[in-house]
Amino acid sequence: MLSLLSRLDAGFARLSRLLLIFLCLFLTGLMATAVFLRYGLDQAFPAIEEISILTGLWLYFIAMVLVTRERSHLTGGIMELLNLTPKQRTLIKAFNDLVGLTVICFFGFYATKYLLFIMKINRASTNLGWPTALWVSAAVAGFTLMALYKLRDLFSHSNTYSQYDNKSLHARDAVLKESQ
Repeated sequence: MLSLLSRLDAGFARLSRLLLIFLCLFLTGLMATAVFLRYGLDQAFPAIEEISILTGLWLYFIAMVLVTRERSHLTGGIMELLNLTPKQRTLIKAFNDLVGLTVICFFGFYATKYLLFIMKINRASTNLGWPTALWVSAAVAGFTLMALYKLRDLFSHSNTYSQYDNKSLHARDAVLKESQ
């Protein structure tokens, strides 16, 4: 079962990276088209702005999920400067993950509450007439997946690092979990 979950997670990460590439290219094309229409042809196409906001939201939240998955958030690296025992490092990491999970759940709760409200009133976008739930669902999906990865992190602390820690600094005495 664990092997299946690992393969699904790796597949999700590959799919997310491909989506990020596609969304970045698509957003770039949208912006280039909008600039050309506005300044080249002196025409405005307001729907492009709605589509670009929708694309940007999904891009941001997919990227946030990947950053949470790989534990590659920007950090100050202060723990690396301090002479802490492995147990102290583990406690600090667990505390940080608990705070992060709390914040993610807080924002996820209100994003879900807002999504339910938007769906209840059946709100639509101004120019395209698309359901506004498409925009808000990016936040709900992102916060849900980030919470799942933070929950994983909360219960996987030791003085080791794993395949998910490939971008962060590590203590000299930490060892790769897969090599043990």
